[in-house]
Amino acid sequence: MSGALDGIRVIELASYVSGPFASVLLADLGAEVIKVESPGEGDPFRGWGENKYGSNFRSLNRNKKSITLDIHREKGKEIFLKIAAGCDVLVENLRPGAMKRRGLDYEGIRALNPKIIYCSISGYGQEGPYRERPGFDTVGQGMSGLLSLLTDPEKPQGVGISLSDHLSGIYATYGVLAALVNRMTTGEGQWVETSLLRASVSFLSENAVRYFETGVVPRRAYRTHTAGVFAFLDKEEKPFIIHLSSPRKFFIGLTEIVGKPELADDPRFLDRKGIVENHDELEKILQAVFGGGRREDWLRLLQERDVPCAPLNTLDEVFKDPQVKQYGFPVEVEHPKMGKMQLVGSGVQLSRTPPAINTAPPMLGEHTEEILRGLSYGEQTIQKLKTDGVV
Repeated sequence: MSGALDGIRVIELASYVSGPFASVLLADLGAEVIKVESPGEGDPFRGWGENKYGSNFRSLNRNKKSITLDIHREKGKEIFLKIAAGCDVLVENLRPGAMKRRGLDYEGIRALNPKIIYCSISGYGQEGPYRERPGFDTVGQGMSGLLSLLTDPEKPQGVGISLSDHLSGIYATYGVLAALVNRMTTGEGQWVETSLLRASVSFLSENAVRYFETGVVPRRAYRTHTAGVFAFLDKEEKPFIIHLSSPRKFFIGLTEIVGKPELADDPRFLDRKGIVENHDELEKILQAVFGGGRREDWLRLLQERDVPCAPLNTLDEVFKDPQVKQYGFPVEVEHPKMGKMQLVGSGVQLSRTPPAINTAPPMLGEHTEEILRGLSYGEQTIQKLKTDGVV
């Protein structure tokens, strides 16, 4: 079956996470993505593993083609422009101003291809006092306030996933898809722009709007208290979580499972407000009970009473879960030279045009000759470009 974006062509000049994540989301939906990489080294993520094919790179670059191209040289820039002239979308995550210095900014590309959807991802935005600063994931998390809700500032720790990078990639894809729909009705392309800071601040809307209303600065524990979120360890120190939310029936079911139905009539826990205010005390009471049993037994009892709960899974446990297997995860693909590998599939399903992983991540420059031939370069010219270090 064809993907939803079958026929859409994307040129990517991006590295690490944010830009490649945006374009891989488009690729999973059927777009043809041509990844432009520097000769010899390529995307720096390639070097985070063996054979310039590390797992970090593979996770973000399935379904793509790779061409090596030195865009700092005139012939390399010429080839880049020829590819861009035939594309629907351009994705880049260089520092603001870098593309303009090369004559490859939105205005330069639009003069060649008026219908182009030009997507720029940066650390802080194309304008503003921080535009020249280097933008990396944890900096975006910290400055946006995101990290203050994931850790305690009194004992700060970084988190184990590049959230701001991935969020900016998602927002970029959201913008690109909107621009493609708009082009269908107007015939016009446009510039789509986001940043680690902008995407991360936007993502915090729930907490921000509450702050605007109350003036109270939220902390990590604020949501756990207001949403009735609890975390426990069983007798084998296996972690699990409970999310009571608002319905009273969840709390009543919980009190019966732990053998303390009297808690439902306790003045401290008579309503949601009481549970919020006495969250920590309730958690201590429950932990004393849950610590005496096994996680799987508690979860079975909680699920039987329809209390929202789950194991706090590590990744080795995640991919053994029958519901995760139902999604078809992990997805096994095979590269003709690099062999078989496991990847994670798309986070969305479409009934008529489902996303798919059709090809393994490319080796560095794997499709250079194929792409150049498609631009009508002859074999002799291609060899000369190789000898000169242009590709």
